[in-house]
Amino acid sequence: MILYPHEATDGRKKAVDLSKYPISKAYLEKYRQTLDARTYVLEAGREWYEIWVPQDPSAWDRPKLVFRDIADRPTFWLDMERSVVNGDCYWIATFDSNKVDLLWLAAAVGNSTLAEVFYDHRFHNKLYAGRRRFMTQYVEQFPLPDPQSSIAQTLIQRAKDIYHILPSPEAKHLEEELDACVWSAFGLSAEEVRR
Repeated sequence: MILYPHEATDGRKKAVDLSKYPISKAYLEKYRQTLDARTYVLEAGREWYEIWVPQDPSAWDRPKLVFRDIADRPTFWLDMERSVVNGDCYWIATFDSNKVDLLWLAAAVGNSTLAEVFYDHRFHNKLYAGRRRFMTQYVEQFPLPDPQSSIAQTLIQRAKDIYHILPSPEAKHLEEELDACVWSAFGLSAEEVRR
């Protein structure tokens, strides 16, 4: 069971009417003092029981590319299980079943060492212990090869192959191959760039 205080109406998120959900209201009332203490929520004109950054519940059951906000290296994965994503991650869903391969392509590039090098050269934003912020404003700038190209199709297929054999010793070998393939998709090699 998930208690989620927002709904989407005509494509806009809004707080649910708690009077329609007396059991949920009773539960939240137990924590009202703590929830009321979040002055930033109230000052933003929100209800005392709202969360700060609402998600779109209608997208939860869609295939999603999920990525950690803070990580030492890129960590992207596809959720095909209709999961609810934690607040320490960002995610991109597609409502078009014909576009799911774009998520696989983004995962392939996002998990590559090329993405790390690109991030470090483009954004210069490292936190404690060398961790990076993979916020949407950065991730949306990651390069992708033409999705129709043969190299992009290879990246997509290899990402899917890895997904289906995780966890396994063979996956590590395929991840290394995929990483090299990502570099070559942009006419580069990791060795040349790191010199």
